[in-house]
Parts: sequence; structure tokens; C-alpha cells
Amino acid sequence: MRYLIRLASIAICLAFGNAAAAQGTRPIVGIYEMEDLTGNGQAQTFSTMIETAITATNKFRVIERSGLNKLLREQGGARTGLTTTNRPGRVGGFEGVDYLVYGTITAISAKQKSNVGANFLNSLGGNNNPGCSNVIASLEADIKITDANTGEVRYVTRVSEIQQGATSCGTAGQIDTAALLRGAADKIASGLVTTIYPIQVAAVQPDGIFVLNYGEGSVTAGATMTVFEKGAAIVDPATGEVIASNEIKLGLIEITDVQTRFSKARAVTPFSYTPPVGAIVRLATPDDRAEFRSSGKGKRK
Repeated sequence: MRYLIRLASIAICLAFGNAAAAQGTRPIVGIYEMEDLTGNGQAQTFSTMIETAITATNKFRVIERSGLNKLLREQGGARTGLTTTNRPGRVGGFEGVDYLVYGTITAISAKQKSNVGANFLNSLGGNNNPGCSNVIASLEADIKITDANTGEVRYVTRVSEIQQGATSCGTAGQIDTAALLRGAADKIASGLVTTIYPIQVAAVQPDGIFVLNYGEGSVTAGATMTVFEKGAAIVDPATGEVIASNEIKLGLIEITDVQTRFSKARAVTPFSYTPPVGAIVRLATPDDRAEFRSSGKGKRK
């Protein structure tokens, strides 16, 4: 009986310890530097939107700009090589932050596109107003996310965001710059999250519906995804570190329902066995589609 009580006590302690760890060990992200090469003065707004988007994922803590600036002053400048007090002599680390986000807005543009449908309706109604059009606005930004402890680049991408404005007849349309920046910020947050924490199968329901651990902002209804099972670890023979893992490509699924914190999907190819909880899910590539189309079924290597 004492033995059972001791085991129960240990289990309770572990449960509370794990819960505390889950709350306290979320990685910390700092928005280090944003530039706006377009001259529109949007760098500060873009930084704020990225902070908001990353915080909304609930996967990270975001250090406030004032706190990050204080750390930078203590470090004596990031560009000369960051060192951490808990890693003596090591260059490239940054104490207090796990990931740093750098970015540059490289282009913001807009063009008028004639709205054929609206013009046709105007002509049918005998309306002599000038032609109708929509403003197509686009934004491009280069983004780099680094591991602040090692200096390793974890994510590099060029974000492209396009927004179409409301139809305007006889007047010039307006660019919704805020919508452009917010869309780009959401993509950056999604890229960071899925790089550090991949999209995974959380459950497979009795009716065959897949439940994924990501929802709004990370997946899109109608998207086709590839499901992978993790295989044996690949170890660097020089260092003994795990550098990758063999992956077993299981099949394709289509996102059917997107909620705030999860999504659901249906299989669009047969699966030879039910994917385990924790199986990795990524956006399907043209090669993935071609492979399963040619085989006609899911497969297990």
C-alpha cells in the first residue's frame, strides 16, 4: 500500500511539474530588426503585427521591444557577435531569447485592374459613369529567423502577400496597407511555428477523419497535405547528434474544417495503415501528388 501511495505521489508531482514546465519553457522570440526599403515607414507597424501574430499562436513568448533593446545594449551590439554569460567564450548566443526575427520590406506596389463584370452591368443599366476597377496591392518581404543560442539560421523565406481592394467606379481605389502587413505577418508566424513545431496528427477519429494540432493561420481549408511517419534517426557519425530522421510517406489528406486551434481533414488517397499520433503533416508538393497519383494508393516502405 505504501508503495502504491508513493507511486501515486510521484505521478502527481510529475504531472504538476510537466504542466509547470509546459507553461514556463515556451521559447522566447525577439523581433530584432525590421527595415522598410520602400520608404513607406512601415517597419515599426510591421514589427508590431509580427509580434501579435506570433503571440497569437500560443507556442511562443514574445519579448517586448524595450526588453530586447536592453539585452542588445548589454550585449554591446548584435552584429559584432553575441555571447551568453551561461556559455563562456561562445560567440553566437544570446541570453534571454531563443529566436531572433529579422526582416526587410522590399516592395509595396499597387495597380488598377479593370473590373469587367462591373463595367458590363453599368453598360446594361445605361450608366455613363467611368469604368470600374479594383486595386491589386502587393507586398514582398525577406525574412530570416535564427536560433539565438547557436546563431543557426532556422528559417529563411521571401513572403509575398497580395490583396484585392473593393470595386471602385470613377474614383481611384485605395491600398489597404494594414491588411497587406497583417497577411505577411501571419505567414511569418506560421512559418516560425511550423519550423519549430511541425503540424502533426493529433488523432484519427473512428470515421477516418484526421484531427491536426494546428488551425487558423497555419492551415487552409481545401489544402492538400502529405502525412509522414517518423522513421529511424539519422546520426552524425562525427558528433553523435541526431541530424534528421528517415520518413515514411503515408498518403495525402485534404483540409476540410479549420478551427482556432485545430483542423480536420479527410484522406484523399488510401492509407495502408492508420497514421500514428504525432505523424508529421506538410503541404503536399507536386512530387507528392505525382507519386500517389501514379501508385494509386498510400504505401509503406
